[in-house]
Amino acid sequence: SLAMSFPFVMALAAVLSFVMTGVATWYARKRNLLDHPGERHSHTQVTPRGGGAGLIAAYLLVPLLAFPPGLPAWWLQVIFPGALIVGLMGGWDDHQSLSVRMRLFVQLAVTLYLVWFAAGAGLIQGVAWMVAGALSVMWMVNLYNFMDGSNGMAGLQGVFGSLVLGALFWFSGDVAFSRLAFLLTACCAGFLPWNLGNARVFMGDVGSLSLGFIFAALLLYGVGTGAFSLPVAIMVMLLFLVDASLTLMWRVIRGERWYNAHRQHLYQRMI
Repeated sequence: SLAMSFPFVMALAAVLSFVMTGVATWYARKRNLLDHPGERHSHTQVTPRGGGAGLIAAYLLVPLLAFPPGLPAWWLQVIFPGALIVGLMGGWDDHQSLSVRMRLFVQLAVTLYLVWFAAGAGLIQGVAWMVAGALSVMWMVNLYNFMDGSNGMAGLQGVFGSLVLGALFWFSGDVAFSRLAFLLTACCAGFLPWNLGNARVFMGDVGSLSLGFIFAALLLYGVGTGAFSLPVAIMVMLLFLVDASLTLMWRVIRGERWYNAHRQHLYQRMI
């Protein structure tokens, strides 16, 4: 049965993520996609970037292979295309820096599609909540990218957040999304051996932006369906939300360009 085979699917997702992250690491070295140490970075040695492509590719492929007839519309029509588009944009940015305007345009287009779909499905009602939902998705995508600056941090947050979401969906009775969340746990775990400790590869924009979008979409779906409350949704990602939000506000108050690289996050100061 599907319930008995799910542990195998989890293992497949973790192994596939590990192998594809290795392929992405090899590709990054071959194409000279390298992050060099500097005063705005926490690392001290040249490290390939873009390894998150393996994590995201595994998460998008495994559900299609394992549950082709029973995938929920929200995953198939929102999370899959949204994560794919954001990931492609992030991969492009890992190759050559895109303008802030181009990045925000793509993110806004994907976010508006998500909110439009959510409104059509009855998950969001009222203009105010639609605006709040769109702003939340945009912020989650970017804050995950901002917080991807310490070895293992974004990957471990991915494991923690998806584990909690898997449990929340399970206890609410939404088995399908519980499994989809737990699959994300497996994919993040498969990425960690390459990034935790002495990192052999960084997640890159392709991974961090996509993970931010996936979490935003899962959280919005969970709140919209009543699987969990809004305060609970906020608590799932509170570590990233507090650090990124307070740092952004402080940089804006000081008149700095908030989107530029820096070392002012709390986690960076602790390191």
